[in-house]
Amino acid sequence: MQTLKFQQAIAEGTLLEIHLISGETYRGICKKGKLADSFELKTDKGLLSLPYWTIKRFKKI
Repeated sequence: MQTLKFQQAIAEGTLLEIHLISGETYRGICKKGKLADSFELKTDKGLLSLPYWTIKRFKKI
């Protein structure tokens, strides 16, 4: 994963599609998590808190 580009997308509040290593895909807006190694993803279904290492790839929508 490209950490700097992901952190930039978080700072911009960009809508993202995130594919996790588990095979799940989510669309939403990310923001920094409460823990240093996590982020929060706000989707139309709710708010997810995930560690950064779970991201396989992402793209801006």
